[in-house]
Amino acid sequence: MKKYSLVILLLIFSSIVSSYFYQAIGDSEHEYVILFDEYHGQYFNRTLMYTALSALNNLLPEALEDEIKIDLIFNNDSRFNSTNLQGVDLLIFTNPGFETENKLSYSEIEAILDYVELGGSLFLLGNPLTQDENITGHPSSINDLLAGRENKLSSARLRTGSDLSDSDLVVDDFSNTYGNESFVILDFYNATHSISEAVINPVVLAISEQETQINITTLYTSSISLGNEILQYSIGRTAITSYSVNENYDIFRDSINGFLTWLFAKGIGSSRMIVSGSSIMFSDLEISEDQKWIDQTDNLALWKNIILWLLKYTPHPARDPPPVWVFSYYALIIASLSIVIFSSAFIIYKYKQTRKMSIKIK
Repeated sequence: MKKYSLVILLLIFSSIVSSYFYQAIGDSEHEYVILFDEYHGQYFNRTLMYTALSALNNLLPEALEDEIKIDLIFNNDSRFNSTNLQGVDLLIFTNPGFETENKLSYSEIEAILDYVELGGSLFLLGNPLTQDENITGHPSSINDLLAGRENKLSSARLRTGSDLSDSDLVVDDFSNTYGNESFVILDFYNATHSISEAVINPVVLAISEQETQINITTLYTSSISLGNEILQYSIGRTAITSYSVNENYDIFRDSINGFLTWLFAKGIGSSRMIVSGSSIMFSDLEISEDQKWIDQTDNLALWKNIILWLLKYTPHPARDPPPVWVFSYYALIIASLSIVIFSSAFIIYKYKQTRKMSIKIK
């Protein structure tokens, strides 16, 4: 009987330990599929976004025990459809090219909207007006997508000029760098908190203070018109000294809110979406000699925090207690079971011995 009890105890012990071991592994690893589009004439392709895309393999600080695995795939040979979006957790769509064939078709917009309804996340990056036709933002595709199915995604739009072909450009005569008024320095904490001080926007906290706190960013961006969502979702706003200009040099100032929005985030059912007025700020394009945009201030850290939020990794999941405490908890249960099993076995053994003796005496 003792032998059987010991076997039962060992089976229980191994089962519990194995269960804990595999659960611990499962909790510390997260796997995602990210699709980066290059089919729509993007100037900011994998070459110019090399640092940002390489950072996908190192999204978390080393101090964290969690591990994130990214399967990065590129779309460079077909338009979006239900097949190439299947199984994708995050779609990154940077500023499309200016040729007519680079625009999103109606069927592509429908496929992306279906993808979002099924829980996929979107990162849409426009770009501002520049002297280079390749870099200048051509927001019609992104705005058409946002407007699809009666503003299914959002009422937000990348702001354009009168002919709707090019984005505008945010300018700040006071908070800038490299002697260029359009290279805007932004204090992220003051720029991203909710308009009403009484309301703290959880999206703001999730992105600006996700794993690495964002303090200052360097922008070269278009502005975003938010429509009726300004109070709920505005997360990236400039200083009140900023204004925007279009290709006709018309100046726009938001006299009502006193700021311009350059980054916008929103939860849509089980999916998430971010619209950025800038692709260039996350790119390897030079801002000056031997200086890249992605390396300015906290731009790279912001990129990582954005990706984490879009992958629904924020707020950070509650950590399990240290393994030593978890093991102690299971050890207590095992010890209790051991006492019960051995006590039962001992009582049964003594009972049988006593009964045998009784039978022999008779």
